[in-house]
Amino acid sequence: MVLEQNTESLSYCYSFDKELLQEWSWKQQFATQADTHEYIKRVATKHDLYQDIQFHTRIKSASWDEGRRIWTFADESGKSYRTRFFISCLGFLSAPTLPNIPGIEDFAGQSFHTNALASKIRAHDEIRWPAAGVIGTGATGIQTITTVSKEPSIKSLSVFQRTAKWSAPLRNSEITPERMAKHKGSYEELFQQCAESPSGFLHNSDPRKSLEVTDEERQAHWEKLYKEPGFGKWLGVFSDTYTDRRANKLYSDFIANKIRQRVHDPATAESLIPKNHGFGTRRVPLESGYFEAFNKPHVHLIDLQKTVGQRRDGKWSRHQLNPPSTL
Repeated sequence: MVLEQNTESLSYCYSFDKELLQEWSWKQQFATQADTHEYIKRVATKHDLYQDIQFHTRIKSASWDEGRRIWTFADESGKSYRTRFFISCLGFLSAPTLPNIPGIEDFAGQSFHTNALASKIRAHDEIRWPAAGVIGTGATGIQTITTVSKEPSIKSLSVFQRTAKWSAPLRNSEITPERMAKHKGSYEELFQQCAESPSGFLHNSDPRKSLEVTDEERQAHWEKLYKEPGFGKWLGVFSDTYTDRRANKLYSDFIANKIRQRVHDPATAESLIPKNHGFGTRRVPLESGYFEAFNKPHVHLIDLQKTVGQRRDGKWSRHQLNPPSTL
């Protein structure tokens, strides 16, 4: 599988190493996971960081000794470590969590979390499932669904969606050697732009307010953002988009109409449009053909706001709820 980052490659690198900035050339405007991994390994090797990194070690406990003012760690093998400082960088996605579905342990087919996808699928041509299901339409789910929908061996792909997520086009492209050479001469300006941006990205909001411009000006600005690559569609909007409900409703309606234009079946399009929050009020995943995947005859969206899976007599069935219920 090919996973792409949502942040521009040029700003998703270390600014302190001026030499490496000139040595390293990104291949795409939004790097793949493989290219990002190669870059990180290059940094670790260049700065001799491996001597201070211990891989394949899981810490089981951490305790603080107030008298000695020292931390003691223990790993799963029983080995202890002592240190003055403890910086936890686990994040909230470090441990995979499978859906709490009754009877999931009885599923006879292959099942795994996307956290383990790389170890399960070593190469693109190893996917040989006639039917597959994806549970969840978050950022990783969106990329997974897009990629798996293109796999010719899969004749049926079911997407189980509990809550629709806003998403917008990534619009990735190749960075030619000539273009990369030009970028290498403007890194100082690029990082300064990131430093001055409230988000830390290469995008700043338009200082105008949505309701202070004409309909034509508003639409023109939104169309311009929608055609551009990256997070501009999220962060380059009018300044009141996330502080004024009316402004956010206008922009959300604009993005919703884009989804309706891209998804052929009206009912599927409506299910894919979030109804419980406005565009940009949560992190916006970027995609490359996600909505078009649902135009393929073998891709089926199961909207769990309308259809809830229930287990009866050891078998799964689908039960229509009226009115819709949230899982």
